[in-house]
Amino acid sequence: MFLQSIQWKDITTNRNYPFSLPIFEDFQSIHFLHPITIFIGENGSGKSTFLEGLAAACQLPTAGGAEVNDDPDLRHAKALADSFFIKWREKTRTGFFLRAEDFISFTKRVKQMRLEAEHQLNLIEEEYRHKSAHAKSLASLPHKRTLYELNHLYQNGLETRSHGESFLDFFQARIKPNGLYLLDEPEAPLSPMRQLTLISIILEAVQSGSQFIIVTHSPILMGIPDADLYTFDSHPPAKIDFEETEHVQITKQFLEAPQRFLKYL
Repeated sequence: MFLQSIQWKDITTNRNYPFSLPIFEDFQSIHFLHPITIFIGENGSGKSTFLEGLAAACQLPTAGGAEVNDDPDLRHAKALADSFFIKWREKTRTGFFLRAEDFISFTKRVKQMRLEAEHQLNLIEEEYRHKSAHAKSLASLPHKRTLYELNHLYQNGLETRSHGESFLDFFQARIKPNGLYLLDEPEAPLSPMRQLTLISIILEAVQSGSQFIIVTHSPILMGIPDADLYTFDSHPPAKIDFEETEHVQITKQFLEAPQRFLKYL
């Protein structure tokens, strides 16, 4: 494990977003006691914003390799990070921050890298037609290496698979031992069975020394063994047992009597 706790400096008098969120009114600290911590809560409760600020404070890159602090859509995360004090067991920048909505952009970027490498190889084939094989090989090497690495990580390309399948391919390729991973609603493109596969990937990485902090609405992910759950519907966020979460209770009640819910609606 890497993160030990996150504490509130309360150094700002700014009460605009994100400091206007109710969770910050009495927030003091969250301690990370287990390798997997899960943030839950209603839409608008501030859990994703909190995770963005944590990613900026930890100086983690996004899944696509960019810095959180360089993303114009995440300027508020940098402001929030300045109000956090991070206590580390061991500091690391191995890992990444992932929002489900960023994955499509990342998939397009990987496809563009592949197309660009193939285009450059075609140009080299024409330009070096009358030159030595050695010269052509040297010119081609960087682009062939790019294609090799993309094929090694993502096989025929993330864009050739279903959204859920490519999402899992991404995790299997990019989650490594001894990393810190902040995931915002990773269940979004995944079926219930694929969510179980994701849990398997996460647990395997935990066995290899990784730590995860996950924002989710999925009762399946909330059920990861030995995970600490914090509800952001409480101000400040507070630990909650799996069976006590509204997500689990409503899901159980609906599955037991769906017609009762539909009649009420």
